[in-house]
Amino acid sequence: MELGIKRNSGLTYALKYAAKVLKQGIGISKHEVYKRFGGKSPLIHSYSTFNRYMGVAKEFVNWAKEQGLNRLDKVQYEHVRDFLLSKSEYCSMRTLKVNASALRKFFETVGREDIAERIGENYQEIYSKGRAPGRALAFAHPERVISLLKEDVHKVIAELQLLTGARIGDVKKIQVLPEEKKVVITKSKGGRTREIDYSDRPEKFERIKKLVGELREYLKGSSWSSVREGYYRDLRQAVCRSGEIYTGSHAFRVNYVKERLRELRERGYSEKEALQIIEYEIGHSRIEMSAYYSRG
Repeated sequence: MELGIKRNSGLTYALKYAAKVLKQGIGISKHEVYKRFGGKSPLIHSYSTFNRYMGVAKEFVNWAKEQGLNRLDKVQYEHVRDFLLSKSEYCSMRTLKVNASALRKFFETVGREDIAERIGENYQEIYSKGRAPGRALAFAHPERVISLLKEDVHKVIAELQLLTGARIGDVKKIQVLPEEKKVVITKSKGGRTREIDYSDRPEKFERIKKLVGELREYLKGSSWSSVREGYYRDLRQAVCRSGEIYTGSHAFRVNYVKERLRELRERGYSEKEALQIIEYEIGHSRIEMSAYYSRG
């Protein structure tokens, strides 16, 4: 594949170039590309993988700029390793492996095969630093955990997770529809759009609306990646001070399910009916997952 990028290109240009090249594989069968290139496909063949990989690449580019790295030729493998290991505090081994794969593909595409090869050689070291997979447990006292967070922006993020059941990556996507009293989260996991009706919980809706406004103000002068990393560090320390068990910010999502199940059962819904509603609200495709969360 002939490169249309120079080694000293800016990282922002490199990101746009990689996206332009990699998306050419969407809609083309892997078998056809394998034949064309005589082996492993250099492209990406699904929208979900493309969005996830480019999201990781964008996060790395933002991080690199914060370190004073603006050009492709200034990036070294050690920078990539530091970025990946900085996420090990809150990412599972599986997630770190996906992040490493995404950056390997990115650097292959922009002509930095040297970095791509080093990532491949050190896969095991990288993803072994991640958290072992485990079940997220609800906080016994989530409000106390939130109160112990040091940064106000982190308190906003945590409360939004608690009130909406949002994954951490979805918090910045939260939109409120005042007239309908609904919360909408577009392009959540799996490309799904979550829509939650708060007409039966007007006070919570008003609180969410206020928090969303505050978060937008906080993010005007900060990158989401740096805020999120700081949030995880702050949360781990707050959980430690509270005496709770740390299983990540997903715990707030489990708290949402348990609280919502209680609310719906009190309103007369059967457990199955309540779990079906929650299944839709939290963006899962199987009622078994809602039941699994409710036991967390």
